Amino acid sequence: MVDFPRLCLEEATMRIEKEMLLKDQLRLLAIRTRDRLDLTQREMAERLEMSESSYSDIETGVYMCGTLTAMLLLLMQEDPRRFLQALDEAFAKQYEGLLLT
Repeated sequence: MVDFPRLCLEEATMRIEKEMLLKDQLRLLAIRTRDRLDLTQREMAERLEMSESSYSDIETGVYMCGTLTAMLLLLMQEDPRRFLQALDEAFAKQYEGLLLT
């Protein structure tokens, strides 16, 4: 017999873990991109079409990038596939870790 409440809780936990990982990876991507382009937070915010305070909140981990900001960040990369492949690998490792617990 399948324990549906437990299954739903496990799926919700996995989703939250993925969202936290994505938030951190996008935050790091923003910081690395800004450093690589030698931009101030204000200049980076302008390129991402957002306020400086909103961009600062992303760098400090207060908020996660929205979809548009994430897409603009990816478009600023020489090879966006590298980030996406690394993220996919991180998700896979995280999933394996959850299965072992």
